[in-house]
Amino acid sequence: MMTMRRRSALAAVGLLFAAQIAVATPQPAPPYPPSPPPPNSDTSAPAPAPVYRGPARGVDPTPPPLSPAMRAIYAPFYVTGLVFRYGFYYLFVAPFEVFGRTVTYGVEGGIPKRQPQPDQAPPEDSGK
Repeated sequence: MMTMRRRSALAAVGLLFAAQIAVATPQPAPPYPPSPPPPNSDTSAPAPAPVYRGPARGVDPTPPPLSPAMRAIYAPFYVTGLVFRYGFYYLFVAPFEVFGRTVTYGVEGGIPKRQPQPDQAPPEDSGK
């Protein structure tokens, strides 16, 4: 059985150990090696002349079309993507856009109704 004095001594040692770990700083990085001396202009060889290799070969930017088997495999995923994309748009986005335009421009869409001009008479009904 541990006495109170022994427990407090172990707690103090543990606290000091934890404090040392928490306060410890990492070792500094080693110094950089000295830079090499500059080359002497007398002994250094001139740079080699650039070599012309001709124009680079072009890469066809369009990939070849898919085979019919790959098209059949890919088709359900393509259709699913279209349904998600446009279904989301027409179910959630488009109603808010239409509502916003209605609020902004009114039900008539900002275009006034044509009023009949007073100098034109309405057409007469000749079928009696």
